[in-house]
Amino acid sequence: MDKIQSLELFSWHAFRQPNPREDFTKLSRKVVAYCGGLPLALEVLGSYLSERTKQEWKSALSKLEKIPNDQVQEKLRISYDCLEDHTEKDIFLDICCFFIGKNRADVTAILNGCGLHADIGIAVLIERSLVKVEKNNKLRMHDLLRDMGRAIVGESSAKEPAKHSRLWFREDVLDVLSKNT
Repeated sequence: MDKIQSLELFSWHAFRQPNPREDFTKLSRKVVAYCGGLPLALEVLGSYLSERTKQEWKSALSKLEKIPNDQVQEKLRISYDCLEDHTEKDIFLDICCFFIGKNRADVTAILNGCGLHADIGIAVLIERSLVKVEKNNKLRMHDLLRDMGRAIVGESSAKEPAKHSRLWFREDVLDVLSKNT
């Protein structure tokens, strides 16, 4: 997207209007520049910064400045890292690994059964633009966010699936169960 379109998309998510608030114009332009016209990054970071103070915006910009432009997932990860509690992070990772394309009500029931308070957790993820709900009430997310979540799960031990908190590839599940690891 060009700079004007990018600023408008970002503003809709950060301020719920087509332009940034006057006192946030300069900061908004800096964030938009770091997003490099990528709509997903504009949505996710705009939603993350919505209703935050100038100091919090400056802190987020400081993080963005340290991330090379070609590392989109790292930019998106800022929004994941700043989720308020572990249950929201767990819900995000569970959706990444197991529940994309599944009915929101069914997923909510399953996750509530695990004690994750999914009603509010999924609502927060939607507000942050980390998860979307399709017209047919199915959960979805951008492939980059899905891949980022799965990479987070694999960070503990990339070559040892038995040490991952979640397994979603059939081969990994069979390997771990058959070797009792």
